[in-house]
Amino acid sequence: MKKHYAGVITGDIVGSTDMSESTRQACLAALKRCFEDFGERDVSGETVGEIYRGDAFQLYTNTPERVFDMAMTIRIALKSIDGSADARLSLSVAPATQRELPVRMANNSDAFILSGRRLDTMKSQRLAFTADEIDFASDVNVVVSLLDDHITQLTTKMAVALSVWMKNPTAQHTVLAQKLGITRSAFTRIINRAHYARIEETSKWYADRLSRYQRATEG
Repeated sequence: MKKHYAGVITGDIVGSTDMSESTRQACLAALKRCFEDFGERDVSGETVGEIYRGDAFQLYTNTPERVFDMAMTIRIALKSIDGSADARLSLSVAPATQRELPVRMANNSDAFILSGRRLDTMKSQRLAFTADEIDFASDVNVVVSLLDDHITQLTTKMAVALSVWMKNPTAQHTVLAQKLGITRSAFTRIINRAHYARIEETSKWYADRLSRYQRATEG
């Protein structure tokens, strides 16, 4: 029988108890906007996120090829508020039964278990990946760990520019610069410093690697 793969992100906001209340509320609002946007873009209606226990959250998606982009969107959205704002994100791709609500309590299939367990072991890491196939997980984790350091070091200005670009990746830089009230050359300089091409290339690599993994398991 063909396996049904899903993507799960389990995470929490880093250092939320040390944030000002205004920054903490802004981070929670940014998370909610991310979840709403992810859901609107999923025509199947099978992408849902939920915040619980103050600063913890979990996201389920029926389209695991998007889980990497979702993780990048969440971290960049938070860092757009404050360069020091961030989240620990444990990504997983594995078989999963159809989700129910509430997300955090209703599912004990592999994707949920792997994601939750991995988050419990994360310390200084902000991004980690697990899967039900060791070689696949190992390949992705090597690449993810390299990108993790890069995202952690983004400034607020870089994150804001990246956020605008990620929403409109094919738009001309002149158009995107106008949204921020800066010149095209300034916008291009900022996202080049943020190495936006590296994020795009990694996202494409992940989607391709996942596709090959799924074909192999189906064969």
